[in-house]
Amino acid sequence: MTASRILIAGLACAGLLLLAACGSGSSGEPEVGTDKSGLALALAAPMMVDADLATRNQAEAAISGGGPPVIVLPPFVQTDEMVAAAKAEAEKLSGGSIPAAPMADGEPDPVLRDGVAAAQRAAAIKGPGKVCGASADYALAWSLQLPPALPIYPRGNLQEAAGSNIDGCRLRSVRFVSPVEPSAIVDFYHARVRAAGFAVRYRADKETHQLSGSKGQAEFAVQVRKREDGLTEADIVVNGF
Repeated sequence: MTASRILIAGLACAGLLLLAACGSGSSGEPEVGTDKSGLALALAAPMMVDADLATRNQAEAAISGGGPPVIVLPPFVQTDEMVAAAKAEAEKLSGGSIPAAPMADGEPDPVLRDGVAAAQRAAAIKGPGKVCGASADYALAWSLQLPPALPIYPRGNLQEAAGSNIDGCRLRSVRFVSPVEPSAIVDFYHARVRAAGFAVRYRADKETHQLSGSKGQAEFAVQVRKREDGLTEADIVVNGF
């Protein structure tokens, strides 16, 4: 058998193994459920390409270490039109103009502020979610399971997502970036959780804004802050929804 035929046969076998692996289930994987529209749209959307990344050597990418998947996308082009469009979609989701959040009543929680990994940020919600972070795993599909009251802000760029359904947990932890200023994003989430019947606390300093609250077994924490590159970074952590 020639070398080319050996190579083709090897690739065919590898493809069959990959198909078999895709068909196997795992209890730790996120269940997208019946709401597959977001995933379908994401798969159907045009691929964004950054010419600066085309020559980067990714030969060892498949054997890199664990942790959240790294999403390398072209940077936002921060235009007034983009910000206005995102705000208009946020108002549409909220059923009209969004009222301003009240004045903050305390300093940010350092557990959420300094949390690097999803498990650390999960510890900021004080109920059952505090221990659920230990079983969290990273998978972008978790972002499709956020509760209706706490979606990713319109036109936000997803950075990472983690979650757990193990041992009674309903943990979701998502990070995204947006060109919209922090105050508008805080107002959006404050209005939505209040409309959903949550008791809400707002804490802030000059750099970090945090919303947190609970209703029954459901609890949440949202953090919003400005990055050095001018974008706004936001974290959403929920459990029990």
